[in-house]
Amino acid sequence: MNVGPSSKSPDAVSLGDLRLRAVRARIADVACATALPVALGSIRLRPHQQRAAARVAQALAHDGGCLLADDVGRGKTYVALAVARRWQRPLVVVPASLRSTWQRAMERARVPCAIVTHEALSRGSLPALEPDGVIVDESHRFRSPEATRYDGLAHLTAHAPVLLLSATPLQNGTRDLAAQLAFFLGSSAFRSGGEALARHVIRTSETEHSEMPAVVPPEWLHPACDDGAVLRAILALPPPARPFDAGDAGALRTVGLVRAWASSRAALASALRRRMRAIAALEQCAVSGLSPSSRDLRAWHGVDGDVQLALAPLLVSRVHGDGGSALLAAVTAERAGLDRLALALRGASDPDSARLETLRRLRAQHAEARILAFSEFATTVRALYALLRADAGVGLLTANEARIASGRLSRDALLDRFAPAAQGAREPAPRERVSLLLSTDLLSEGVNLQDASVVVHLDLPWNPARLAQRLGRVRRPGGAAVVHSYLMAPPATTELLLQVDARLRAKLARAERAIGRTLNVLPALSAASAELSAMHSSPVTAATTDVASAEALGTAADAVACWRRQRRWPSGRRARGPLVAAVACADTGWLAALDDGRLIARVGSSPVGSSGAVSRAVGLAAGMARRCTVNERALALSELEGWLESERLTLDCGVSDVASALDAPIERRIARAIRCAPRHQRAAILALATRLRDELGHPLPLGAEREWDALLASHDGGLISDHDWLEQMIAASRRNQSSQSDACTPRVVALIVLGTRPSTC
Repeated sequence: MNVGPSSKSPDAVSLGDLRLRAVRARIADVACATALPVALGSIRLRPHQQRAAARVAQALAHDGGCLLADDVGRGKTYVALAVARRWQRPLVVVPASLRSTWQRAMERARVPCAIVTHEALSRGSLPALEPDGVIVDESHRFRSPEATRYDGLAHLTAHAPVLLLSATPLQNGTRDLAAQLAFFLGSSAFRSGGEALARHVIRTSETEHSEMPAVVPPEWLHPACDDGAVLRAILALPPPARPFDAGDAGALRTVGLVRAWASSRAALASALRRRMRAIAALEQCAVSGLSPSSRDLRAWHGVDGDVQLALAPLLVSRVHGDGGSALLAAVTAERAGLDRLALALRGASDPDSARLETLRRLRAQHAEARILAFSEFATTVRALYALLRADAGVGLLTANEARIASGRLSRDALLDRFAPAAQGAREPAPRERVSLLLSTDLLSEGVNLQDASVVVHLDLPWNPARLAQRLGRVRRPGGAAVVHSYLMAPPATTELLLQVDARLRAKLARAERAIGRTLNVLPALSAASAELSAMHSSPVTAATTDVASAEALGTAADAVACWRRQRRWPSGRRARGPLVAAVACADTGWLAALDDGRLIARVGSSPVGSSGAVSRAVGLAAGMARRCTVNERALALSELEGWLESERLTLDCGVSDVASALDAPIERRIARAIRCAPRHQRAAILALATRLRDELGHPLPLGAEREWDALLASHDGGLISDHDWLEQMIAASRRNQSSQSDACTPRVVALIVLGTRPSTC
């Protein structure tokens, strides 16, 4: 006779269900729980911050670094400080404008850290401190390996774990992300694919942030004007005259002028004046038969006086090969094109007037709201402020000035009037209240302005990540319940707007594939773009799989609490080895939690450990409890142990998604050291070479690689012996890996077996 669930013994049913619930809770506990402090001084970490801190700590121990890419306003600063509390000599690398913000956060969290600014690293100034952990805020500023600041950070992170913080780490392409992850993955990061890089990006899901304000889909603002004639004049400009060491910069020059045109008439006029000054300097050099460099041209861009420009040929010593005739011809053609552009400007109506009226209508529509309007161009901000200064409650903020109708004031005083709650200031009197703040992107990073509820993009930035950064200043906990955003459309035809929209969406799609995206920052131009926007609005990447899985497994809050209290099997016996349970489902496989916080799974023929297998296994693990046979348990554990052993061997041999640090040049030098060793030293050299090969089984940070390069150079130059070189290489490798000694020995702590056996617990 078939025995249904209702005829089971109540004790048997409760025992099987409780065992499965305990294992589920244990897996959720491993993936989400943290030994990091819940309270930091006067700050109490929210649940999503606790989970993020746990994942960051696990990634630092396992890989030596990670990138926390949560959106603006989700508390990345305090997550980082929770991790830094474990370090003895923590160092924070921040933009100079955020130094005071971090100092206040450290005081509140009672986690003291040394600080060095991005600007100091750009000047080549390094702190005397040798850190045992580094936090890099706004890490997307370190995406150019050629920059001086990049070299400085590589040196600081050569032998310390590094936590990168950026809401927008991918600015243009995957190489931006690789450049940042290279600080702990080494140069092999540049040879890795986007999926391999994404595994080192931590990003919590949008569902974890119920306290965040809702965001209304963005809308276009269309000024009532058509400035197409000026645009056509820009696009008709001839190739520009250029210095001798420059490539073909014609396309970039045209793009720069188009961006200024799309921002404001004032920005375009300013860009045109700068170009005319450069043309004057190039013309003087061409007449003198001289050929200027790019450095000379950059210096002249900041010069305003005609007398000073007349001295330009005195600063150039290089003689033009053809006497300057080709340069003079290019200068003449470009001057004629710029003259035609200036004529078109004089004959066209000023679109800034239409932009002004659009802003006034928007203020009337949001009469009680504080509005934050951004532009990439300080000239645009000043021009619109000049037109609006007679209106009540308008403020201006650029890198060089803060101003209201009554005159100049300090930046902090202006922010107190615009966002008093966010700044911890008193509410200003009605006549002192600033309800519209025109600002450059100076405010798009590191400033809390949640008193505002409307964001206006006065122009479209080259990088769409800037749109999310701007919105993040307003969309923060404790702010308005709903946030609105608007984009000022260029004063031309829909065809141009469609081209701009396509370019920005292509960049956003690349960012989504690498790190995921939770905010829709571009309004739809058509039904097709609306569908595309919806597809991109809630991605799930490999970086978020663990969080989503842990949440799904931990839905039974009472089971989690029960397990955390008891820490033992439901029968009262303490667990020996991993906790194991089984569920009845259509597919076979297993889901396991490791003590380093990772979830590993196999479902059907899916590869072990893939994000797809984990996601499927989590769904299947919600099935009904059943008895797990001894053979099923043994087979699952055997497959798990085989996979872990394969992973360990893969890392030890340097064969992984990120290429081995033991690259060809080092291997050749090791082989040469063995081959050229004198007979009486051969045994010692061979032993050192074997030890070095063992030590170099994992990729090293970029800074450590550069130390190796110096050692290789000194070895090639005959400055040190083979024996000394091998010993120094071993010491450098051990110094880097000392903080990760136990990273590659994970242990299985919980296992759910999946299968088709009937429920017979």
